[in-house]
Amino acid sequence: MAFRILVADDLIDDESEEISNLPGMLRAAGYEVRITADGNRAYDLVWEYRPDLVVLDIRFEDQTVDGVDVCEAIRQNESDVEIPIILITAVWKETEDVLRGFNAGADDYVTRPRDNREIIARIRANLPPEVIIVDDYLLIDRAARRVWVCRDGRWQEVHLQPLQFELLDVLITNAGRIVSTTTLKDRVWGKPVSDEALAVYIHRLRKKLEPDPAHPVYIETVRELGYRFNGRPIRASINLLEDGCGSTEGDSANGEHLS
Repeated sequence: MAFRILVADDLIDDESEEISNLPGMLRAAGYEVRITADGNRAYDLVWEYRPDLVVLDIRFEDQTVDGVDVCEAIRQNESDVEIPIILITAVWKETEDVLRGFNAGADDYVTRPRDNREIIARIRANLPPEVIIVDDYLLIDRAARRVWVCRDGRWQEVHLQPLQFELLDVLITNAGRIVSTTTLKDRVWGKPVSDEALAVYIHRLRKKLEPDPAHPVYIETVRELGYRFNGRPIRASINLLEDGCGSTEGDSANGEHLS
């Protein structure tokens, strides 16, 4: 379950504008995205789509609403959870509108960029702490150093020792690539460790995480080279712990490797 982003900008469909490339870049980065060029429709989509974050243009040309109006309406009708709102402004022209936006409850703003990576950086800064999900089976909260697996249709926490978590984190960060035994030992222990000791840690990690430890599908041994984590990690919301698991298998197919 990836973070859902709503992008509302009157130029979103104009291929001559850089902002039109933003939805594709967000999807490539593992987010779900909805877009609209209609300011009034933006408000309705907040309640239909339930995004985790809204990117909202301040000025909707030739429309009866502006982004500050939409922002204010969202804040007035929210319940217990505030959706982060990032305003997009024209360069050097809308200082008063930005101030109006903050007064209306906006969280951040960005001047219309030549490079969408600035908006993506703002999005990441305003989303909750990073959580990673793999195949709707494995859930990792990197900030809290906690791990859950999907068993019997619900998330069950798995307690990993510090070194086990470090080992998993290195493997997932390099998902899809072979990580040599030397690299793993350097990253996790920072000192000489035998291949046999590493193999014991891998074995214990599999016992805690794999659906069938005798036939591992996630932590693969690549003979004479090292280990590889199979599966695509994507960013997700910690709120999905409140739901059951196992119903969105394959959602991570369009996710982003976390390297």
